[in-house]
Amino acid sequence: MAESRIVLYGGHVIDPANGTDDDLNVIIEDGRIKELTKAPYSPVYNENAVDVSGCIVTPGLIDHHCHMYPLSENIGLPADAIMFANGVTSIVDAGSCGAKNYPDHRSFKPQTRMTYKAYIHISALGLNAAEDLDPAHMDYRLLKELFDECGDELMGLKIRTSRGLVKEFGFESLRATVKMADRLGVHVMVHPTDPPGELEELLSCLRPGDVLSHMYMNIGSAIVDEKGHVKDCVLKARERGVIFEAADARAHFGFSTALPAIKEGFLPDFIATDGTIKSMLMKPTTFSLAMQLARYESMGMDFKDVLTCMTVNPARHMGLKDGEGTITIGGTADVAVFKRHEKEVVFADRPILDPDQKTFTGHVLYEPVVTVKSGLLVYRNIMY
Repeated sequence: MAESRIVLYGGHVIDPANGTDDDLNVIIEDGRIKELTKAPYSPVYNENAVDVSGCIVTPGLIDHHCHMYPLSENIGLPADAIMFANGVTSIVDAGSCGAKNYPDHRSFKPQTRMTYKAYIHISALGLNAAEDLDPAHMDYRLLKELFDECGDELMGLKIRTSRGLVKEFGFESLRATVKMADRLGVHVMVHPTDPPGELEELLSCLRPGDVLSHMYMNIGSAIVDEKGHVKDCVLKARERGVIFEAADARAHFGFSTALPAIKEGFLPDFIATDGTIKSMLMKPTTFSLAMQLARYESMGMDFKDVLTCMTVNPARHMGLKDGEGTITIGGTADVAVFKRHEKEVVFADRPILDPDQKTFTGHVLYEPVVTVKSGLLVYRNIMY
């Protein structure tokens, strides 16, 4: 028996990509999904067999928006340590670096087992220095050299459009970024919290495939109007292919926006964390992507829809083509296991003691049990 063989037996597999929703054993060999078999299963010699009875087995989760060390020097997460322990096997760094410092910071790549890609901040030094959003300072030549060198490793350009950052440039910084992305042939991710004008103007700048992050933020012009209805400009933006991402962090999310939007059926395309050392593992806010599973289900989304926003959709946008985001026979063995607990959970949209904090009481929690990355057991709850 191959020593690389892992068997997760007795669990219930849910895989939106393949429409799987069944009690199945997941058999992994040499980094791949070898078989999906029906119960019962009897472990054999020299395999790592984990009894996950009563648990949900999913594709490894994908966090499409976080900030990882060392790309982010000051607030970056130790991704392998934190993400694997929460069922996450692939991540996207959301613009920690700019074109000037990304080459020096990417030296960690051979040291991580995490699948990762990155957006490049339009400001030359990214979040590691004061953000320079003057359109006159956006350097196409430098960006072109970087994208030519790094290829598929990079997702596109990132810009934060908060009024305190763009200052006198307003939406001109965003327009200049989109023009730069057009020339490079890449997408743009936009941070819209407290924009320098109406959200309608911001959305008018975006193209199909561009990502509006923090879609449920409630600081400044938001996706819902004063009566709590999703704005027509938001619906039209989705119709023409703009992608909407819920990435919460500590203050880029509000129940006053999320609850009415979800009630009207305006759901995310991606659900992420915007995790940093300032927000990750922090209660009662985002905490982790596993916590996001529970938060969005508690707010009214179907579990499979939440899972789709953390697997199928981001995998497609990232261009992952080796089975990531799925549990497919022959595909890469990126797998997560969770134990579902029915219990009262208090979620919040701001940190403790923030005067603007609002809370919402949910009904479920998902406990990470096992994470397998490329066929390697990278996390196992000691209770299993």
